[in-house]
This record gives sequence, structure tokens and C-alpha cells, in this order.
Amino acid sequence: MVSRSPNTEKSSWLSHQGYIDTLQEQATRFSAALRDSAFDSRVPSCPDWTALDLVRHVVQVYAHKAAVLRAGKAVSGGDVDAAGDAPYPEALERHDAVVADLVGVLADLHPDDAAWTWMEGSGESTVGSWARRMAHEALVHRVDAELTAGMAISPVKDALAVDGVNEVLTWMAGDPDVVAEDDGAVGSAGSVLLDCGEVAWLVDVGDGRHVVTPVPAGASADARISSDPMALDLLLWGRPSQATWPAAAQVDRLRARITKGLL
Repeated sequence: MVSRSPNTEKSSWLSHQGYIDTLQEQATRFSAALRDSAFDSRVPSCPDWTALDLVRHVVQVYAHKAAVLRAGKAVSGGDVDAAGDAPYPEALERHDAVVADLVGVLADLHPDDAAWTWMEGSGESTVGSWARRMAHEALVHRVDAELTAGMAISPVKDALAVDGVNEVLTWMAGDPDVVAEDDGAVGSAGSVLLDCGEVAWLVDVGDGRHVVTPVPAGASADARISSDPMALDLLLWGRPSQATWPAAAQVDRLRARITKGLL
């Protein structure tokens, strides 16, 4: 039987409006960063993608979530074709329109309203969980856009980055399906401490277990990763970061779960 953390209490999340504002802000930065990029510019953080691929991906993700929220049930991704074969300038225009639509849908709904998701845990399967997920989706892909444009990565407030780390550790890496797979058992059982100063998480990556516990920064663990919140968030998402992964079998297991959970 797979054991996991309760996904950290929902009270630790940001506000619903905060997530909506973040989605809007990060998406605006995404669009601005790519306006002067060539459609075939490579995305350093996603080497198989061009700038056009990146825009089409994000448009599809946002349009699908708006469709799910409107329908109040699961919607096949194949039933939503928001970007299609749109050329680069048109794809960017569709991006801005789809973001405005998704922001409007989220703002019209209560965060505690039930919504179809594949997420499990405290506060999931709600409209609010989609607001959270899309805010962090927008943040990560804004970073991709800046890298594509040859820009420096813009910082974010610590609270947002802390929430991003929490989401990856609890929901993505802690997905019961991920923990139960062979990839979830590579390396060794044990604990990994992720410390970003005032906030730290102890991740128990036992056999068939994934429990995330907020702890003091000095808590003992088999392996430790210390950095600022933004660097930790970027590290977990596989983006360029000042933080690094230490060599430890317990870290290998956590990384494998994160990689699988992000797919």
C-alpha cells in the first residue's frame, strides 16, 4: 500500500486571487519575452522545442483547463485544439486571448467548487487547485520564454517560489501512481531535507512511502539541499539554477519521483 503526505494543508497555499494574478502576470511576461524572438528559436530548457512549439504548448494547456472548468468534468485534450497550426504571430495572439479567457473563468468560480482533476490530496479536485497549477505552469514557462529570448531569469516573490517547491514535492513527486512505480523505488529509502532559509521540508522517500513534513531548517536528514526559494523551485523543475543536486541515493529516488511526476 502506498503512503503519502496529506499534500500539506491547503491553508499553506496562496490565495485564489493571488494565483489568478500570478497566472496573468507570468503569462504577460511570457508573451513579452517572445515577441521579438524568431519562431524557430530553440528553447534551451526544452531542447526539442522551438519558440513556436513552446507557445502552442502553453496555449493548449490553458485552453484545455478552461474547457474542463466550463464543462465541470473531464475533457479530452484531443477535443481542444486552441493553437492548431497557427503561425507564430497568430499563436502569440491566441496565447493572450486564451490567458484572458482562463483568468475570467477562474475568477467567476469559487476556489472550493468541485472540479475534475487528476490531483489527489488536501484541497485538490477543486477550482482552486487548477488556479494553483496554472499559476506555476505560467511561471515555469515564463522562465522558458526568457531563456529562449536570451534574457536573464526574472525573480519572483519568495512566497510564490516556496509554494512552487511545495507543489512539486507533495503533489507531483508524491502522486501515489508515481510512488508505486519502479521509478519510485530507485536509489535508497531515507530522507531528504530541502532548506530555503525560513522554510524547510523533510521528504521521507521510503519504500512505498512519500511523506513531506515542514520542519526547522536544521532538521537532520540523510541528504540536504540548501538554497533560496527560487533556485530550489527552478532546480525541481529542471531549469537553470544556482542550486545543485547532491550525490546521494536518497536524492536519486526523490529526483526520479519528481521527473516522473512532471511528465
